[in-house]
This record gives sequence, C-alpha cells and structure tokens, in this order.
Amino acid sequence: MSSVIHPPSSKALAALFLPSILLTPAFAQQSGDENKTLETIVVTATRQATRASELLADVTVIDRAAIEKSGQDTITELLARQSGIQATTTGGPGTQTSFFVRGANHPQTKIIVDGIAINTANGDSPLRFLSLDSVERIEILRGPASALYGADAIGGVIHIITRRGQPGLAADGFVGYGSHDTQKANAGISGGDEHWRFRVEANHYQTNGFSAQRHARNKDADDDAYRNIGGAASFSFLPAQGHELGLIYRRNKGLVNYDSGNTPPTGDYDNRSRFETEQWQLFSRNRVLENWESTLRYGESENDYMDYSWNAWAFPPAESISKTHTRNQQLGWQNDLTLPLGKAILAVEKEKQRIGPRRDDSGANPYPDHAPEISNTSFLGGWTAHVDKHGWQVNARRDRHSEFGGKTTWGAAYGYQLTDALRAHVRYGTAFRAPTVIDLFRPGWGGNPDLKPEEAKNSEIGVVWEQGAHRASALYYRNRVKNLIAYMCDALWNCKNENVNKALLEGVTLAYAGQFGAWRLEAAYDWLNAENKSRDANGIGYERLARRARDKATLNLTHTWGKLETGVEVIGVGRRYDNNYLKTAANKEELGGYGLTNLTARYALNKNLTLEGRLNNIFDKQYEQVRGYGTDGFNAFVGLHYSGF
Repeated sequence: MSSVIHPPSSKALAALFLPSILLTPAFAQQSGDENKTLETIVVTATRQATRASELLADVTVIDRAAIEKSGQDTITELLARQSGIQATTTGGPGTQTSFFVRGANHPQTKIIVDGIAINTANGDSPLRFLSLDSVERIEILRGPASALYGADAIGGVIHIITRRGQPGLAADGFVGYGSHDTQKANAGISGGDEHWRFRVEANHYQTNGFSAQRHARNKDADDDAYRNIGGAASFSFLPAQGHELGLIYRRNKGLVNYDSGNTPPTGDYDNRSRFETEQWQLFSRNRVLENWESTLRYGESENDYMDYSWNAWAFPPAESISKTHTRNQQLGWQNDLTLPLGKAILAVEKEKQRIGPRRDDSGANPYPDHAPEISNTSFLGGWTAHVDKHGWQVNARRDRHSEFGGKTTWGAAYGYQLTDALRAHVRYGTAFRAPTVIDLFRPGWGGNPDLKPEEAKNSEIGVVWEQGAHRASALYYRNRVKNLIAYMCDALWNCKNENVNKALLEGVTLAYAGQFGAWRLEAAYDWLNAENKSRDANGIGYERLARRARDKATLNLTHTWGKLETGVEVIGVGRRYDNNYLKTAANKEELGGYGLTNLTARYALNKNLTLEGRLNNIFDKQYEQVRGYGTDGFNAFVGLHYSGF
C-alpha cells in the first residue's frame, strides 16, 4: 500500500512555482473577447474555458447574481431546486444531505471546490457546511464525467467556485434573521491591482432549527439546533502577464443536533455531531508559450466528525462517542494547448485518501492495525473543436488505483447547428466509482478489499433552442450501472460489502427560460425512471430505487418594478419509496408527493444596500423526504445585503 502524499517542503514549493516567475512571455490575463462578450463561460464541462453555446453536455451555471436573487440560506437548498437533481435531508440545516443527480446514488456525484475534490471516505461531502456567501458561481455537469474527473462522477459533477479578489478595493456583507431564531451574518473585503489580489471573509450561521424526527417523543421532540462559523482567505501574485501564483484557504466548524430515534431512555440527552472541515490549495498558472498554458495545483481537504449519542442498550447505559477523520490530497498538472483546430488538454493527477485519527489525536482508531489509505494516479487527454456547424469533444482517462488496479474511461460527443437558433448533440461516456477506504477495509462496516469499482455506461441526446432572451432545451439520457456495492449477509449473519447490484437510470429533462419585458420565467420538468435491475434466484427484484421520484417540476416567475423585484417559486416532487420498492412487498413505504410555494422580494435601498425577504412553504405543507424525518413548515427570512467601496 502506498504512502501518504506529504505536503511539499518550502524548497519543493519554490521549485514548483519558479516557472511562474521566470517565464514571462506576453499574455493577457483574460482575453478581451471574453471580457466583452455577454455569453456565459463554463469551465467544468471541458476543464477549459468554453462558451456555453459550444457545450455538448447538460450544464447549469448559477452565478453570483442568481445566488443573491434566490435568497437561499444554504448551498443544499439552492441545489435541490435545480433540474436533474433530487435531494433529501435527515432533518434541518447541517444534517445529512443526499443529492441524486440523474438518479445516481449520492456518492456517485463528484463534489469539487475550486478544482479540489472534497468527497469523504463514507460517501459524504462537507458541501452542506460551506457558506453560500462564499460562492461566486456553481457549475453543474450532469452525466458521466470520469473521463475528465476520475472516480465518483457517474451522476455528474458539482463544481463550487468561490469568490476571489479583483482589482480595486471592495467590501461586502450580509446580516439576516428568520424563523427558528435563525441568524446569519457574513463579511468580506477584497482588493488588488495588476500584481496582487486578495480576499478575506468570515461567516456565521445559527438556528434553533426544528425536530429532526417527525414523530418524536421525550428529548427527541425538542428543536435540533445548528451552528456553523467559518472563514476563508485567498491571495494571488501576478508577477507578469500570463502568470499567477495563488493560495486559497477555507475552514468551517460547528455543531449539528439530531435525534436518537426514540431509543429508550432518552432522558435529557441530546444526540449531536461536532464537525470541522478545512480545505487549502496552492496553484501556479503560467502561459509557457502563446498556445500553451500550464497549471500546477496541490490541495488538501480534511474533515473531522465527532458523533455523540446515548447507548441505551449498554450496561450501564452510557454516552457513545465515535470519531471519523478523512484526509484527501491531490496533486495535478494540467496543460491546455491551442491547436490549429480546436483545443487539447493533457493532464496528470495524483490523489490519496486516508481515514483514521489525526496525527495529534489519541482517540480510538477505527481500524485495528493501521489507518488504511488508497491512492490513485491518472493520465487524461482530450480534444474539443468546432468547424462551421459541427462540434465535437473526445476525452480519455487512465486511472491506476492502489487496490483494484487500472481503469480506463472515455467519452465522446458530437453537436450540429441545425439552424441559427437550434442545435443538437449526442453524447456517450463511461464512468466509475472507486470503493472508499470504508468500503474496502473498515471492520464492522462490511469492509471487503476484493471489491471492484462501480461502472456506468451513459448515452444521451439533446436539443437546444436559443433566440434573443429565450432558451428552451430537451434531453433524454440512459445510464446503465453495474457492480453496485451492497451490504450483504449470509445465513450466519456474516456480512460484508459485495458487488451485486445493477441499475438503469433513464430520464427526460425539459427546460425553458425567457424574458418578457419586466417578467422573467424559468421552468423545468424531470421524468426519471430509476430501477434496480438485480434479481434473486426466483427472478424477484427491486423495481424502484429509493427516494427518487419519477416526476419533478420547478417554476420561477419574477417581475421587476423599478427598484423592487418580486418572485414566486413553485416546486413539485412526485411520490417516492423510502426503501427500494420490492414488487412483492406488503409495505411499500411510500412517501407522498408534495408541492411547495415560496415568495421572494428584493428592494434596492441605494446603490450599496439591498433589502431582501423570503417566505418559504407559504401553505405550510407537511411532507417527508426521508421516512420519519422532519421537514420545515412555513418559515420566513429577511436580510440586508451590502456591497460597496
């Protein structure tokens, strides 16, 4: 088993970033064409800056203006309203959240922050702890993307791009208050010139919340509070045109309360989890030649969870404390080449993941002999080009994993401009999810070192119509997944993880966005057929995958009245099953469909201050996303946003 990537020494870092100081050919930091165009530029779909009209994939971009207009408190709330994504939470803010992108399991979606993956060994990600006020934009790439991003990209990629310093001096801040004694505040300052740029920010979020358990008794019936405090800093040095050295650092810590599930006796004990997440990275971006840009990046993501629960079955009953620490390390070198025809990408990456106690932690090790780690080395290449009405993208990647060996994934897409306003594309790609350290090794959790990666083959076809301020799209996809990992037990209750399941994920997404004078309308509909295709010896199997509705629809209508903007948001989710739906089961654990209506308003007091308010679930709809877990009824929030200097 390979060793951990150690952080580079000061000499190594100097060698790593020396080219940015020595190489100084003329190069504009951002091309004039990109500054002048109003068209959205997207990075995630190709790992290179590409105009949205040239993309051959299903992508959504949520920029800073859209984030502020949404009035959402958290990233998870904002993502849950996007097409192609269904979300579930086990209680209020800060509790366990799962995203099903195109019906794929939650761990099968890659979560990236500023180019660094933050998925943890238990399939979770600290995304729910990241402040939405820190986010500059969110890019959502739906569909298999392992040919670009490696493991965990079966459903797609969610890329969070945080706010950075810009030339000049600027400050921003927000204070807000809402239902459940919810308090939110953040402040940031940024600045720079042609050679230096920085941003420093701090954020705080706390709420009394509501009971995580819907039908709670005893202590479980109280409100489950959440507290999160954090900060971030970024710094860039631009010694010459085309060269940038940068540092990004972020840290959040806090407390999440949750319920025990009415296990007797609960008394006055509060189940809770303390969390601490930290991400940092160093990067060097250099224009080596006129047609060659090189980016070196080293980053780490560390996540600590300490869960406190009451073990009522121990003798005598006692508090139980469990600790989980995950450390991800990533070193990458990407080269972007401008060719006579199109653009090419060549990259090499080294990733390692380790789980166990921190170096300074004397607590119990979840592994009896060692703290296992897994590593992966990958090479990837791609070519994207457009000629007249034709466009194409091809990518291939080879991953070499320390446990299961080599894995090759690839993807190809072709697009054609049917008319000036109408274009179509077809796309095919393979993807995989690598078993985590917990899947492979952890005792009591079914650790099985012989596991194979989960694999997927996806095909899709889509059309997009754009004219003026209007855009409509329709897309069909079909994703076949095999070697799904399941926790299996034999007749003697010897249990372990095994590759036994396979699934079919197919669906249709329809979307429209348009401007009618002062009115703006955005609407989307998703049809999803998520089936577990595994069968037992008698041919009986699960027909529907858990917690994924066949139908989801969203509508957002806004109107601008001078300085005032008002909006209504409607979300409809069809019925689901809390567990995989077994055709012969007597109790199908059906969760009813639900519809939510929210109202928003923003008023510009002056050029620096904006007052905003939000009324959520105005009809106080009672519903469940996970059987037995609570959701919020009618609630309100009001805040004041400042941007100036």
